[in-house]
Amino acid sequence: MRRSLLVPLLMLLLLPATSWADADAVLRDYIPGGTITRFEQPVEYWIGGRDRLEGKYYVETVVNELRRIIPGLLFREVSSRSQANIRFFLTDSREEWQEAVTSSAEGAAGWQEMGQLIRGFTRLVASPGGVIRRADIALHLDFQTSGGQKLWIVRHELMHALGVMAHPKASPDSVLNSRQAQEDKNGWFSDSDILVLQTMYDPRLSAGGSW
Repeated sequence: MRRSLLVPLLMLLLLPATSWADADAVLRDYIPGGTITRFEQPVEYWIGGRDRLEGKYYVETVVNELRRIIPGLLFREVSSRSQANIRFFLTDSREEWQEAVTSSAEGAAGWQEMGQLIRGFTRLVASPGGVIRRADIALHLDFQTSGGQKLWIVRHELMHALGVMAHPKASPDSVLNSRQAQEDKNGWFSDSDILVLQTMYDPRLSAGGSW
């Protein structure tokens, strides 16, 4: 009788350790350095550009998803570009895309070289202690062939803006997996994406620390 009880008991004791090991592996895949970079203040976002009306729908859709995923982080749209700590530059032509890249990059020449080859780009400004001060997101949504792909690229860039700067290698369903074929870039935030965001913005943790 004692032996029959021993096996289930051992399984129960081992499950939390196994689960934590899996979670830690996911977190290390997204944040290889093990240090959290995040906003410590509410996110105040501004949306600008001539493609603003259509793009605004996609941005607000993803922001509402993030409000549910990380309810402890306040998102608020502001009308002033200077007030915002996340600035969206929406474009509807290659010329405007290059203009947005140049104006928001503040001298980052590498953006100009990639301007016609990529669909979105995020530039993050953070303190040495891991506190995000500002993120600029340039989006060329006309590159996308469906609404799902447009939402995917907004999710991708917002994850970067919120502090996940790497592209995970072991999470193929992540919205940060740029190696997917274009037609496959329709996914929602994956379970791994959600785990990482919720861990990073856990109120018991802070910028510059670890989990």
